[in-house]
Amino acid sequence: MEQFPWPERYRAAVSLTFDMDGETVPYVLDRDNAPRRVSLMSEFAYGPNVGMPRILDLLDLYEIRASVFVPGFTAERHADLVREIAARGHDVGHHGYMHERPDTLSDEAEVAVLERGIEALAGITGVVPTGYRSPAAELKPTSPALLVKHGFHYDSSLMGADHPYVVPTENGDLIEMPMYWHHDDWPLFGFVSVPPVGNGISSPSAAFDLWSESFAGIYERGGHFNFCMHPFLTGRPAYLRLLERLIRFMRGFPRVWWAPLSEIASHLEDERVTAALERQEASVPPPDWITA
Repeated sequence: MEQFPWPERYRAAVSLTFDMDGETVPYVLDRDNAPRRVSLMSEFAYGPNVGMPRILDLLDLYEIRASVFVPGFTAERHADLVREIAARGHDVGHHGYMHERPDTLSDEAEVAVLERGIEALAGITGVVPTGYRSPAAELKPTSPALLVKHGFHYDSSLMGADHPYVVPTENGDLIEMPMYWHHDDWPLFGFVSVPPVGNGISSPSAAFDLWSESFAGIYERGGHFNFCMHPFLTGRPAYLRLLERLIRFMRGFPRVWWAPLSEIASHLEDERVTAALERQEASVPPPDWITA
């Protein structure tokens, strides 16, 4: 692969991103009983109530701007926090309304969820969201075209490359900021007892080994380390220490662009950069499963 067209002085990029699911997850896991399951509810309410404020202070300490994806329901419950996230210069992106997976919805329901989430975020921040991440990182073949139609510039749900790429649709191009399960705190730390969800509980040292090697490999190839975290996990003391350790490790590499996804998307929308991306199409398998 030729050198990815980052701004001239950068070799690779890092984006710290957070899925602030909040109290939507209990309704996804056990919709009928969620209001009565106070322990389960408290586990996920920890994210906006405790974890995210701590994370914001850590980001301020290192002068890092991040991207935070918020379901509309969570945004409405924690409107002051969402306004604070935006006021500190971070992206506020769309993450469903009640953390609904698009692939489980009819086309009509997917549109309704998308529009309800847009309305919630825009009403709180005063800004229509232009970034999207699907709950559970899953899309339907028609989802990219729907996102473009609703004004989204980029998505961060797919996993088809180590750097951003373009997904063409009938409504125009969508910039994809690919993520990967290995660059996510949920597979390592996510755990719910009933119903049993998650892969168990790993040690911070094991997570650091995985993530530091992942970053080093991506840096070596000039890619984009799109790191996905959940405040109800990473906002807890041991894992907040882990995040700070990882930040310091990555800060030791020269010529790394630390940027929220919106800033990277703006760079990639430049005509010269778009032309360079088109020359790299052979490096990403054609997305035949996408409805163009």
